Amino acid sequence: MDFLWTVYGFANDTTFAVPVAQVALFVAIISFCLLLGRHRLGLVITLSFVFFWGFVLNRRYFLDALGALKWGLQIYILAGFLMIAMIVLGLFVQRSD
Repeated sequence: MDFLWTVYGFANDTTFAVPVAQVALFVAIISFCLLLGRHRLGLVITLSFVFFWGFVLNRRYFLDALGALKWGLQIYILAGFLMIAMIVLGLFVQRSD
């Protein structure tokens, strides 16, 4: 239960910094995907950007907040690997229409 309060406090008290150039690149790529009707590719790109922004750019905040919890960081990394596995599986599935 302490872990949930730590994550809750971390989410409420932390301000993440995302570079404007990366946000502009993200919007341009997602717009291009939507215009071409490539919804799966758009979702893959969205998940990739969110994972990158959430951890790589703000690693210091995560380590400060979850430093005492040895398994908090491992859960985040495991969720990232599961996300990548689902993306790879999803790209190989063919639609029937």
